[in-house]
Amino acid sequence: MTPLDDRLTGLWDSAPLEQGAMETSALVFLPDGRGWSRFESFSSELSVGRFRWSCPGPGLLELRYTWRVDGQWGTDSEGFAAVDHSGPDDQLIRTGYRVDGGAPSPSGPCGAGGADTLTLGHPVEFAHAFARRRRPVGPADDPSAAVVPYPPGPGTTPGS
Repeated sequence: MTPLDDRLTGLWDSAPLEQGAMETSALVFLPDGRGWSRFESFSSELSVGRFRWSCPGPGLLELRYTWRVDGQWGTDSEGFAAVDHSGPDDQLIRTGYRVDGGAPSPSGPCGAGGADTLTLGHPVEFAHAFARRRRPVGPADDPSAAVVPYPPGPGTTPGS
């Protein structure tokens, strides 16, 4: 069994840490070792890379990309309005990482915590730092799911 760090599971977004940026990046780590990275720009570029993730050692994160979809995002949806390229990807990213708990927010109520942050030693989708987004995510949230559906796993239904 490949070791995973449960603290990584969920949605991580660069936008809260890059105020005024013209592009954003996000990472999603599912508890079963699947995940995806997302890059989108103000000019409507959208790129999604699916990966298998693991933590082969303390503070070490490995992303083994399996598929990439590039195109333009649509104004009416979270997915692709047009796909320019969709195909296998064999990129491997191995990087150090650190997860820090949220610091008190100066604009929040007294004692309120800020978002957890994930800091990477090597950029993923052009970003080194990501803030945790507190909402449930699953394979159906992947913008490329409509382009290339996830194959059903043993004992699961498609899209679960």
